[in-house]
Amino acid sequence: MDDGDTFRVPPVPLASGRRLPDPDGRAVAAVELVVTTEDGATTRIPLRAEHGAWWPPHPQG
Repeated sequence: MDDGDTFRVPPVPLASGRRLPDPDGRAVAAVELVVTTEDGATTRIPLRAEHGAWWPPHPQG
């Protein structure tokens, strides 16, 4: 049951591609979503590479 206070990342691709744009051109190794709260605390959510895009972690449970 969702109490309305849980932060959920939708199951949609959040970024795609394997390389940063030119002139950089380096390969992307990891993507993270950083959530900052009003009090300045941060939570890092590592995304997973799948089907050519970066996705939220698998749901727990």
